[in-house]
Amino acid sequence: MKAPTPKKSLRLLSAALLALSLAGCAIEIQNKQGAKEIADAAKSPGSVSIGWRVFQENCAACHGAAATGTVRAPDLLPRIREMGSERFAGLVLKRYDWSAPAAAGTSAGLSTRPVGQAVMPAWQSDPVVNAHIVDLYAYLSARAEGTQGPGQPIR
Repeated sequence: MKAPTPKKSLRLLSAALLALSLAGCAIEIQNKQGAKEIADAAKSPGSVSIGWRVFQENCAACHGAAATGTVRAPDLLPRIREMGSERFAGLVLKRYDWSAPAAAGTSAGLSTRPVGQAVMPAWQSDPVVNAHIVDLYAYLSARAEGTQGPGQPIR
């Protein structure tokens, strides 16, 4: 067998590099799908659109349409930033005085609410809020993170 000429070696090397670069592109396409799946998995469960609807129907009258507070109830966005979904669900469904410390319990602290602010009801017995608490958290988290504006989400 005769040794390849320098010209033929260069062509073989070029073909090998081309094949490797094309294979790299295929891997890149696959990685985009994996990255999308990872990003989707990192999102909060729940629907921002449904959460917005539940918020508008049940919470906006006191907390404002954009969840930024009114004279009747506080701005929720800074509070959402500092709590997880489980604590949020507990506060909304069971313990309704957000100004009381977490260890204070259900009935403690109601008198500490600023004058003029309404007492927030416990929503546990409301079937819509109870069924969509994860969606409500998804909407308020998106508002708090700045990924959702004050208006209705695009579906």
